[in-house]
Amino acid sequence: PESARRLWERLDPMDPSVWIRYTSALIEFVSWKILEESGSTEETARALLAKAIKTNVFCAYYLAFRESFDSAMEHTDEIEDTTEEDPLLEAIEYCNHEQGYGAWQGTEGALTWIQDVIVSTLNGESSQADLSANDLEWKEKLKAIREHYEASEESEVSDESEGEDSAAKEDEEGDSDGDDEESRADGAMFAGMFETAMEMLEDSMIGGA
Repeated sequence: PESARRLWERLDPMDPSVWIRYTSALIEFVSWKILEESGSTEETARALLAKAIKTNVFCAYYLAFRESFDSAMEHTDEIEDTTEEDPLLEAIEYCNHEQGYGAWQGTEGALTWIQDVIVSTLNGESSQADLSANDLEWKEKLKAIREHYEASEESEVSDESEGEDSAAKEDEEGDSDGDDEESRADGAMFAGMFETAMEMLEDSMIGGA
């Protein structure tokens, strides 16, 4: 709808939240493809999708190829209240939420549209210049996230070692430290599962070529 489009246009174009970027692309897709509203075109919808992908590529692959991820991802219901500061977990939460993936799944043609954009871009078959194969690169981005998790875990171990002489302090902070460590460990676990899903996906795409 026009009012919804104006709302998204007022938002910060650099806002990295998947909830904003991907939902805005979906709204524009509906406006163009389903409602056929004036001012909405394939180009305007694709432009918003390109911005969303550049903001968080993990979410694009997860939405487009959900079946591959369902066979590799576990415990996704444990992820909640994520922010753009953790793009991988935010993408996983969005893609397992009724208002995220559910909205895309419930919109005819929307998921196929993302698949087509990804595949045509990776194969160099797209005539649009708003998205490149480099924008769809995920390995280095995931590697950086895993390294961040690992560094956080190492820092936690070091802090715990330094505080071993203070039993009182350990008793007071033990619960919260344990929660933080578990959260970071979970992040590394989800990164590993995401990588497995992507490798499965790439194998299937190569095999189907």
